[in-house]
Amino acid sequence: MQSSDEASGVAVALYIDADNQPAHCAKPLVALCRADFSARIIAATVAGNNLGQKIDGWREGLLAEQPDLAIQALPVPPRKDGADIALLMALGADLEDHLRDQVLVIMVSRDDLLIGAAEHAKARGCKTLIAYADSDLQTARHSQLTTLLLPVPNKPTAAATPAPKVPSTSAPPSPQAQGDVQALLHELRSLCQPQPGGGYPAGIVGHALAKLGYDKAARARFLTTTPGIRKQGSGASLAYLF
Repeated sequence: MQSSDEASGVAVALYIDADNQPAHCAKPLVALCRADFSARIIAATVAGNNLGQKIDGWREGLLAEQPDLAIQALPVPPRKDGADIALLMALGADLEDHLRDQVLVIMVSRDDLLIGAAEHAKARGCKTLIAYADSDLQTARHSQLTTLLLPVPNKPTAAATPAPKVPSTSAPPSPQAQGDVQALLHELRSLCQPQPGGGYPAGIVGHALAKLGYDKAARARFLTTTPGIRKQGSGASLAYLF
């Protein structure tokens, strides 16, 4: 049962890219809405690759914090921008209702496509924020929207992590440029579902790296030069261990 404070607070609708953001963000995201915004989450729309369990992870995480939350799950084929497109259409369908009811939209993703959609909603007059997990990867592109950085469990402290070099603007940062291979691999694991025999399927890994901004050449360089990544199998059965 919601408290009187929650009932009288700001109404929030979450739009979550489960392929881009890890499910452990559910707890701090709900806590932030309650404690900092005195908000009540009225709905969550979660889109993700239908080959993995990321939607289930988000559903379980959200319901653990708010058991009565209405959650719409949008499983999509494992293709580039599949979850983004599903969320774009869902937000478009709901936008007039959000404007009428003065609902605060929180877009949970780092992807440029969804940040652009959030900016469009803001331009239409909808109260809109962006949220994604804090990490040693580059922050998402500059946006006029307020951005919430959600904590990552066991994130290395600044004192234990070498200062990162300034990355090139023409390509995603390499693990060496970021100075923290383990943090990058942690981020990649959060976006991939391991296969039953161990390892992560090559196609899923490539899709996750594309989500993080790596083009084809950068993905190949990442997978062949990053310490701690090994190949298993070949052809259609190729997987990566890390």
